[in-house]
Amino acid sequence: MNKSMKLFTIFGIDIKLHYSWWFVFMLLSWSLSTAYFPQFFPDHTVREYWFMGLISAVLLFVSVLLHELSHSVVAMWRKIKVESITLFFFGGVAGITKEDMKPSSEFMMAIAGPIFSLCLGGIFYIIYLFNGHPIWTAITHYLFRLNLILAVFNMVPAFPLDGGRALRAGLYAYFGDLKKATRIASKGGKSFATFLIFLGIFAIIGGEPAGLWFVFLGGFLWFIAGMSYEQVVLKNVLSAISVKELMNKKVIYLKPEMVFADFVKKYANVDKESYIVKDKKFVGILDLRKVEKMVPEMQQMLKLKQISLPLSQVKCLREKDNCYVAYKRFAQEGIVLLPVMRSGKVVGVLSNKLLMHRLIWGLKFGRIVGAKRIVRDVRGHVEGKQTGVVTKKQKKQKKLVTKKLVTKKRNVLFSKKIKRK
Repeated sequence: MNKSMKLFTIFGIDIKLHYSWWFVFMLLSWSLSTAYFPQFFPDHTVREYWFMGLISAVLLFVSVLLHELSHSVVAMWRKIKVESITLFFFGGVAGITKEDMKPSSEFMMAIAGPIFSLCLGGIFYIIYLFNGHPIWTAITHYLFRLNLILAVFNMVPAFPLDGGRALRAGLYAYFGDLKKATRIASKGGKSFATFLIFLGIFAIIGGEPAGLWFVFLGGFLWFIAGMSYEQVVLKNVLSAISVKELMNKKVIYLKPEMVFADFVKKYANVDKESYIVKDKKFVGILDLRKVEKMVPEMQQMLKLKQISLPLSQVKCLREKDNCYVAYKRFAQEGIVLLPVMRSGKVVGVLSNKLLMHRLIWGLKFGRIVGAKRIVRDVRGHVEGKQTGVVTKKQKKQKKLVTKKLVTKKRNVLFSKKIKRK
């Protein structure tokens, strides 16, 4: 999702355009101008056909944008914040901040898109009926059909289509397990994507160039279905780990006035890519990956403050955040080290390297008890009486030992009485 450009902001939502959109836009414009409109609406000039093709492609993009915004409007109504929408030509992906979405909210968001597309298709149909200009008649005829197809197509119960999202909401409500619901819905999405790809291939073999669109669309659905399930798996693993558990409290602070040449001499053998640069007036991050190659003279001139990213430009972490929040923050900020803040002060750092290491372990071995908790448990087992920290297990063991001692003492006393007699 990083391969996108921001277009504008509406309702507080950043609208972004994926770079692949330009390729599809040019291909669609060419297809409409040279094949579709000349076939169904003859007797126009080449310039008019290209005008119809370009305008239709742009208005189809606007239709897709409005379709995605309808989802976001329902999300805002349900008190779910949407930070951004990344648009592909066939649809979009919303950046939703809420971690636990209710099945009812997802269902309402899912059906909002197809309902809006049906309404938009109806508007274009009315314009088509009452418009007298032949060029706009051709354009609105194409758009009302495409919006109708968009609505019907999106209701197919194949994730990540809207019908698939509605299906996942129903499965989530039934099973109470988002991961399981997403796995089932995404399998349906991949099956439908495979069907579209083979349908497109057979159409191309049969002499229908339009089959190429089915191949593109099937590939797009396959990619998004797989990515969506992977995202749920990542969230499932990382949400169970707190930033406080994983962060490193031993922070190396560098002085902002330190000359870069001195920094290189002192830290050349340290296995770190990022450092915190801090004094009373300046706090920032020195990311060596973003520092360009410098000649020795420049290294003697530049200070760390001049090549560091100020923390005011970084969305930092809090101790109570979970590691899924950190995972998304690393992707947004494009850096490998994030400070952990408490009351405006840096209390630790979390590295992307450690986060990914813990993610791999979580994916391979399941839920892992944090290292700090293991140390605490061992220490409590060994020094439980001294520290006063006694677990339920220790209490149970203590009762069993006491019971055995009492029983043993009674047996000894009973044996002594028998000997005396």
